[in-house]
Amino acid sequence: MATCRLTTARPLLAVVVMISFALGPGLPAPQAAQSGQSETGHGSIRGTLYETDESTHLVGATVTAINVRTGKQYTSDPTKNNGDFAVEGLPAGTYDLVIEVAGSVFVADHILDLGPGESLSKSYSVQPQRPANRAIAKMPPPKGSASVVGESVAPTMFWRTTGGKTLIGILSAGAALAIYDATKSKKNEASPSTP
Repeated sequence: MATCRLTTARPLLAVVVMISFALGPGLPAPQAAQSGQSETGHGSIRGTLYETDESTHLVGATVTAINVRTGKQYTSDPTKNNGDFAVEGLPAGTYDLVIEVAGSVFVADHILDLGPGESLSKSYSVQPQRPANRAIAKMPPPKGSASVVGESVAPTMFWRTTGGKTLIGILSAGAALAIYDATKSKKNEASPSTP
C-alpha cells in the first residue's frame, strides 16, 4: 500500500517542481513590510564625475541618491583621481541625485527611475554657472546643476529576460519529464511475483 502511494506521489511531485521552476523567476519579489522596516535593494547608479569642462575628473566628491518616495539617502564613497562613483544597494524607485564637493551641492538635471536590481551608468559634469532646477529637502541650497555627460544602461541579467525565463521553463519541464519517466520505468521494472 505504501509503495502505491509513493509511485503515485512522484509524478505529482515532478509536476509541482516543474511549475515552481517555470514560474519562480517570473514572480514578483515580496514587498518590505510597511511597519518601518527598511527596504534593501540590489540596484546601483555608477559613473564618473567631471569638472565644468567635462573632461577633468572631479576628485573628492560624493554622490547621494535620495529616494523620492521614502526620503532615504544612499551615499557613495568620495571619488578618487579617476572621478568614478558608485551608489549601491538601491531598492527600485525614483531618485534625486545630488553631488557634493568642497561644501558645494549640485543637483542633477533629471530624476532617475531605477527598476528592481537595475544598474544605471551616468556620468555628470558640475555646472556652477547654471542654477539647479529644484531644491532638495534636507540638503543645503544648491550652488548649481549637474548635467549628464554620458550614460548607458547595464545589461539585464540573462535569467531575467524573456529568453532566460523561457529557457528556465524548458529546462524545468525537461527535468520534470525525466523524473516522471524515471519513476514510471522503476514501476514497470518491479517483479510481478513480488508481494
